[in-house]
Parts: sequence; C-alpha cells; structure tokens
Amino acid sequence: MYNNATFVDKEQLKNLEKMDKFVKDNMSRFEGIGEEIREVIQKIIEKGHYYEGQAEVLNAVAAEYNNWKKEQR
Repeated sequence: MYNNATFVDKEQLKNLEKMDKFVKDNMSRFEGIGEEIREVIQKIIEKGHYYEGQAEVLNAVAAEYNNWKKEQR
C-alpha cells in the first residue's frame, strides 16, 4: 500500500490557513479535538504536502466549514 504525498499550491495554502482560523475560532464544533486538527493543518502548511490520512481530516474540516457557511446565511 502506497501513501503518496500530495503537494499544496498557493491557493490550497490559502485555504489551509482559512481552515486553521475556522477551527481556532470554532473549537466547540470539534468536540475536544480542535487542537489536534490545528496541529495537522500546521504540519501540512509547514511541510507543503499531506498524505491520504491527513486528507481525510481536511475533508472533514471542509465539510464542517461548508455547513457553518450555510448556517451563516
């Protein structure tokens, strides 16, 4: 089983920073795992790439962000 890295471009980096801010500002939505999520996002930002398991975390945060945006309308 391969675990190939996916590299982030400038647009994805900008979105990662938005996601990090969203998690930071909405810790209660993440039931005690907000800091761990932020650590994953920060590692991705620092290294410039992520792996399959980290992509699942990003997808979960993105889904929560999209739900939050809908609630704000």
